[in-house]
Amino acid sequence: MTNPTESQIKDRIAEFVQELDLLVRKSTLDALRGVLENRTTAARRGRPVGSGRGPGRPRGPAPEGVADAIVAHVKSNDAQTVGDIVTAVGAKPAAVKKAIKDLLASGALKKSGQKRGTRYHVGSGRAPAKARKAGKRRGRKAKRKAAARKPALRRKVVIPAQRRLGAAPKVAVRAGTDVPHALAVG
Repeated sequence: MTNPTESQIKDRIAEFVQELDLLVRKSTLDALRGVLENRTTAARRGRPVGSGRGPGRPRGPAPEGVADAIVAHVKSNDAQTVGDIVTAVGAKPAAVKKAIKDLLASGALKKSGQKRGTRYHVGSGRAPAKARKAGKRRGRKAKRKAAARKPALRRKVVIPAQRRLGAAPKVAVRAGTDVPHALAVG
């Protein structure tokens, strides 16, 4: 009850399976010969070696014309933000940020403000003498913990002579009563 088309399909599938089986066997034999002859070909996944970018982004200087254009723009327009500089220079924001970072390190630019209020100005041309340590600002708890870790200065406590000798402290007594003067009411 099978029609001729179905039988042709089944025949072709059977031929394909036999051919595929033969190729797998050949591949296995080649791999075994290589191992026996000490030819190791490590199986590698992913891109072939040397076929493109390696891991991570390429690290390099910012494009050359960008830094010069930034300095020229900031000289003519003081107190510029990164957004202003990007639109004026016409470069990608990442390239502009990298160039600004390099210019700050070299002293060609200086900055004022922080976060969204950061503005860039023309620098003196000298690298900053002392770079501030970048890090997380510490709050009260962290400062207290840090202070507690430091060795405390020992204070010398002076004890009066009466206490040292075990003498009882003198208490003023109200005249005619046994009540101490400090506790007397009225």
